[in-house]
Amino acid sequence: MPALYGLYYFFEGRHVSLSLLNVRAEASIKELAAQVKLTQTYGNDATFPIEAKFSFPIPARAVVAAFCMITQDGTRIVGSVMEKQEAQETYNAAVSQGQQASLMEQQIPDVFQVSVGNIPFKEQVQIELVYATELTEDEENDQIRFHLPVHIGPRYGRPPGPSFTDTAFISPSSPAPFLSLLVNVEAVAPISKIGCPSHSVSTELGPDSSLPNFKDLPFSNYARVSLASESALDQDFVLTIKSAGLDTPRCVAELHPSNDTVAMGLTLVPRFRLPDLSRQEFVFLVDRSGSMQGKRIEAARKALVVMLRSLPHQDSLFQIASFGTRHSFLWEAGSKVYNQETLDEATRHVDTMQSNYGGTNIRNALAMCFKARKLDRPMSLLVLTDGDAWDIDGVLEEVKAAVASAPANAFIRVSVLDIGNSASTAMCEGIARVGNGTCMMVGEQETGFTGKIARMLKAARTPPISNISVDWGRPVTKGEKVVVTEDDDFEMVEETSEMPKKTLNIFDESVDDLNDFGLMQAPPPAPVVLPPPAAVQQTPFKIQHLFPNIRLNVYAILQGQNVPKTVTIRGSTADGSEIAPPITVTLSSLPNAPNAPPAVHALAVRKIIQDLEDGRHDLASVIADPDDTDLLKRTVKASIIRLGKTYSIASSHTSFVAVGESETLLLPLSSPTLHGRSTPAAAVPHGEPSPQRKIVGYRNIPSLENITARLCRNRCLSVDIGAVPTSTTY
Repeated sequence: MPALYGLYYFFEGRHVSLSLLNVRAEASIKELAAQVKLTQTYGNDATFPIEAKFSFPIPARAVVAAFCMITQDGTRIVGSVMEKQEAQETYNAAVSQGQQASLMEQQIPDVFQVSVGNIPFKEQVQIELVYATELTEDEENDQIRFHLPVHIGPRYGRPPGPSFTDTAFISPSSPAPFLSLLVNVEAVAPISKIGCPSHSVSTELGPDSSLPNFKDLPFSNYARVSLASESALDQDFVLTIKSAGLDTPRCVAELHPSNDTVAMGLTLVPRFRLPDLSRQEFVFLVDRSGSMQGKRIEAARKALVVMLRSLPHQDSLFQIASFGTRHSFLWEAGSKVYNQETLDEATRHVDTMQSNYGGTNIRNALAMCFKARKLDRPMSLLVLTDGDAWDIDGVLEEVKAAVASAPANAFIRVSVLDIGNSASTAMCEGIARVGNGTCMMVGEQETGFTGKIARMLKAARTPPISNISVDWGRPVTKGEKVVVTEDDDFEMVEETSEMPKKTLNIFDESVDDLNDFGLMQAPPPAPVVLPPPAAVQQTPFKIQHLFPNIRLNVYAILQGQNVPKTVTIRGSTADGSEIAPPITVTLSSLPNAPNAPPAVHALAVRKIIQDLEDGRHDLASVIADPDDTDLLKRTVKASIIRLGKTYSIASSHTSFVAVGESETLLLPLSSPTLHGRSTPAAAVPHGEPSPQRKIVGYRNIPSLENITARLCRNRCLSVDIGAVPTSTTY
C-alpha cells in the first residue's frame, strides 16, 4: 500500500489522502519546556462529503492540551475532554445528525488519531493541535534539545486497533505543501549557541518585536528560528540550544486559574562523582531489524564501539546480543571477562553487523537477556534500537517484571539509545523509565554523539542513590482507606465480643436438598469510590535514581494555592553521604494557549497518569479490598479519567471531541437521472437516516440501490428521498 499522509478516507476498498495545502508549526521554548501549535490545512477534493482520519506523532513525554477544527468560513469548533467511550459516542451521534464534528484520541503514548466527520465537498478544513513537552539534555553541558517528530514509520507487530494505518504526518509522497515553522526561544541567560542538525534554518537573535516592552528585554537571551519550504519534511526537526545555567537546579510554581491547586516543576542536571559500581555485567542489545538499515545501523555500530571502550576495567563482564525476528549472542556460553582479547573479538563482531535480522521483536530479545544474566552481580542492559514495534505494553511488562524480581544486590538497569528519525519515543523512553535507566536520542543526520554515550555510560557505572525524595513544603499524607457503605449495596457487619452458641441437627429428615444446587446470582463488581486527591501528588511517584549529567524532572500538584518558598531534594549514598540541597521556587512564566490548561499543570498530570499506567501508585492501600485486582484496575482507570477531565488533557482513557452547529450537507448535483426524473434529496451523514431532515436541494439519482451502495462504500453518507411522485415504485 502506498504511503499515506495526514487526513485520509476509505473509498472503494482503498485509502485516499486529502490534499495537504499548508502546514504551520509554532513553538515557544521557555523554562526548559516548549509549547507547540500545529496547524494543517486540507482540501476535500472528493465530490461528496467525507469522514476522514488523521494520525500524527508527538514526543512520548508531551501532553496534548488543546484541539480544534476550523471550517472554511473561519468557525472554530473547539474540543472538550470526555471519557474515551463517551467521546466516541458523542462524535458518532453528532456525525449521524449532520453536524461537523471531530474526535481526537490516543492510540499509543506517542501517536494520536483524529477523526473528522462531514467535511463538505470542495471545501477546506484546518486541524489545530497544541501540546506541551519537556526538553531533554543534549550533547554538551547546559545544552537542551527540542524535537518535533513528523513521521510515523512502519512498526513490527499488530497495530493498536483495526482502524490504525501507518501514516506520515508530513510525507515526501504528499503533494508539495508550503511549510512554515517558527520557534521562539527565551533563555534565562545569554544564548551562546543554536544548532539545527536536521535542517537548514534562519536564525535571528533578539526578542520578538510583538512582545510587550521588547526594547527593554535582554537582547542575547532571545532568538527566533524559522524554516520555510515548498517541499515536505522528510525527517524529524531537531533544534539544540546552549545557554549558561540550563543545567542549574530550578523549581517553578504555577497557580491554576480555576482549580485550587498549584503545580510545581523541579528540574536539574546533577554533577557529582562517585566510585564506579564494582562487579557489573554489561549487556549490549543491538537492534538489527530491517528498519535499522542505512544510517541507523551505522550509528549503532559507531556508538557500540565507543561504549565497549568505556567499560570499567575492574571485574566487569560483558556480552553483545543481536535481535530482530530472531536473536543471538556473541558468546552463546555467556558473558565474558572484559579484557583486551575479548574487546578485540567484540570489536570485530561489531564491524560485521548488518540490519538483516527481520522484524523488531524486542520483547523476546529482552526476555532472552534477562534469562541469561548472571545472578551474582548487578546488570546494566544497554539497548540500541529505533523501537519500531507496536507491542509497547508487552515490552514494558517484560522489563517491569525483570526489574521487580531482581534481588537488591543484583539489580537490573535498562537504558536505551534511541536511534533514527521516526523512532518510537514511547517505546524507547518507556523501557528506560520502567527499567530505572536512561534514554538518549540520536538522529540519523547527527555525526557526533559521544557526549550522549558518555552520559549513558556514567549513569550505568554509578552506584545507586537511595531514599530519594522531595520536600515540597507540605506534609505528605496518604489517602484514607475507602469504606464501602450500605449505599454501595454492601452491608457493614460489626464484630461483637461474644455470639450465642447454636445447635445444629445433622440429621434433619425435613431437609431434602438433593436437587437444590444453591444457584445464586453472582454479586456485582465492587464499586469504584475515589478518595479526594492527595494533598501532594508527586511524579515520579517514587524517584528511582539520580544519575550524574542526566536531567531529573520532578512534578507535583499541591492542593491549595500556597506557594512554598523553597523545596529540598533528599537522598543518601551507600557510604552514608547525605544530599539535601534547597532550591528556590519562582513563579512560572510559561505561555499558555487559549482554551488549554496551564502548561506546568498539564505536564504534571501527564506524568502522574504515566505513573498510574506503569503501576507506580498507592491506590491498593486506599481501595476497599487491596486483593481485588479488578477493582484496583478500575480504580486506576477512574483516577486517570478524573485527572484528564479535571485538567482537560488527552490520555489513554480521555479524548477530545469537538461538535459544530447542526447543519445539512448537500450532495453534488451532477449524477444521472433516476427513471428520467429529477428527484429532491436531502443528504445526512453516515449513520442512521434522519426522516425529519428537510429537503434542501435536488439531484439526479441513478437508482436507490446504486446510490446507497456507493455511499456506504464511501463510509460517509446515507440519503433520504423525499417528494417522490406516488406513481413511482422502488
